[in-house]
Amino acid sequence: MREPIAEATPWLDRKLERLLPGLGVRARDLIGFLLIIGLVQAAFWSFYASPLWPKPSTVELDRISFTQTRLARLPKPTPLAAAQARYETVELPHTECCDPHYLALSLAFDLTSVPEEGLGLAAYQQVDNFIVLVNGSVIVSRGEMAYPDQAFEGQRPVVERIPAGLLRTGANDLTFITVRQGMPYTDLVPPILAPWSQVSEWAGVRLWRVVDYRQLSVWTTCIIGLFALMLVFRAERKRFALWLAALCAAWTAYGLYGLVLAPPFGGLMRLWLFFVVNAMTATGLLGLIDAWTDRPWPRLQVGLVAGFLIFISICGAWLGLRPMPEGYDVPAMLWMWVSIALGSLVVVRLLWHFATGREPRRLEAALLSICATCVVLDAVGEHFGLTPGGFLLDSTPILLLALVAAFVQRNFTLFRSAMGLNSLLSDALNAREAELEVAHAREREFVRQQAHDDERRRIMRDMHDGLGSQLMSMLLAARRGVSDSEQVAEGLQSVIDEMRLMIDSMDSVGESLASALATFHERVRPRVEAAGFALDWTADIQGALPDYPPRTLLQLFRILQEAVNNALKHSGGDRIAITILARPAAPVALTIRDNGKGGVLTGKAGRGLTNMRSRAGLIGGVVDIDATDTGVTVALILNPTATDVAPS
Repeated sequence: MREPIAEATPWLDRKLERLLPGLGVRARDLIGFLLIIGLVQAAFWSFYASPLWPKPSTVELDRISFTQTRLARLPKPTPLAAAQARYETVELPHTECCDPHYLALSLAFDLTSVPEEGLGLAAYQQVDNFIVLVNGSVIVSRGEMAYPDQAFEGQRPVVERIPAGLLRTGANDLTFITVRQGMPYTDLVPPILAPWSQVSEWAGVRLWRVVDYRQLSVWTTCIIGLFALMLVFRAERKRFALWLAALCAAWTAYGLYGLVLAPPFGGLMRLWLFFVVNAMTATGLLGLIDAWTDRPWPRLQVGLVAGFLIFISICGAWLGLRPMPEGYDVPAMLWMWVSIALGSLVVVRLLWHFATGREPRRLEAALLSICATCVVLDAVGEHFGLTPGGFLLDSTPILLLALVAAFVQRNFTLFRSAMGLNSLLSDALNAREAELEVAHAREREFVRQQAHDDERRRIMRDMHDGLGSQLMSMLLAARRGVSDSEQVAEGLQSVIDEMRLMIDSMDSVGESLASALATFHERVRPRVEAAGFALDWTADIQGALPDYPPRTLLQLFRILQEAVNNALKHSGGDRIAITILARPAAPVALTIRDNGKGGVLTGKAGRGLTNMRSRAGLIGGVVDIDATDTGVTVALILNPTATDVAPS
């Protein structure tokens, strides 16, 4: 999730709101984005041109000038062929074109005296590979020279010490034997020749920039690319991770292009890879920006892939089918305009994104705009005397910085101090506990009120169905004059029995089945014996009794009371047997049996049995009644996990 816009650049937002109160929010966001781009670009290029990013000059070197420069074409790239060649005078810098060729460049210089430390040579020629000789002795020879299997050591600057023993007072000769195949142009420039101490100091900084720093850039982008490749399989934003991996792969290949100097292919293939890697870098940057916005342009990314494939196909076909230099010049011009277009589209895409929606990630966008600028400069830099290919590699840390900025901006809470974070979590926990306590209190009050309402409705129902029915029957009989003292006594006894049942049901029956049964045993024995009955109580219990909720126990209590009450009033016997049978993981069976008349149950007793069945159904149990001439047996079967369901 993105951070709120107020947290991206709050100071700048507040300033713009004060300075431009009449503008809309989007307009201020766009202006703020342009300001940040300007500041970041100015900071980068100021650093790039500052002493902190040194670009050593040869002005302070005591350079030795060359008295004569001559050039010859060679049949073979060997010192013997160079010694036997016919030279022509040329002026440096000099460009040769266009077919594959070997050249010998002879540079004459004079020494009034031979320095003890010798001379230092710093050379960089736009050739595939070269051999350097001083007065006929080889001082530099790296890699194969014969095409099509030549190495490309000429892509790396050479810094060598010329020992004093190879030099002489007066005339000296410095010779370069070069090879060029694939690229049609051979660009020869004057090398640097000066005292060794001066050249070594100058070259140390220079080589760090063009060799060591670029190696560091290659490893940096390679690591980022591997990380992005892992994100492709795990991240939600797979397209962004895929474009990042593609961009890092292209950037890494771009750096390796100047570091891997002995590839297993010839000049034309290497030249084609030059266009592939450069086009892939610019394409990957635009694709990354489009995916980064989270609002990609329709079909832009698909179009980028298709355009890239078309471009590299045209370059390969043109290099292989057209003669030089046309075979190179057309793809090079096409690459320049493609790079300019893609780099410009990156800037336009960013501006469009900020102009059409709010976006807090301004710093990331500004840093990535530096990469776009470097893509354009690498494409047109050679036409304006700039170092070709240097800006893009130099901006590699900017990509890393942009990614770090993205991570920190969207995950800044991870970097808060431990004390602040603990305080924040503690306050949040306390607030949540207070909310839960209030909620629990409301829940307890609601449950208590609901229980009271349910019990009140239950008492009213029992009074209406029991006491109300009995009293109404007695009242109607008295008004009609059909009641006698025996009927009144029987009616009053029924009312008393109903009242006792209600009172007993309102008492606590304990918190477990065992305590409920114990309470029932204590209460029922005196009543049974007072009515002239004997009570046989048998508890066959193995293991612990099941745990039932309180409402289930209350319904169970009422069923037992109803069964005993029916036996006392309607059985006509003198003995009641109550048996409890319980086994682990098996239904609990409770049996109430009398030794009365039995037979068909009607009237009040029938209504009582109906109530028992109804109550048993509420708690998931079953009541079975077996009436015979020798008595009535009421069996209650209760599941081990029975629960109470409140009646509607």
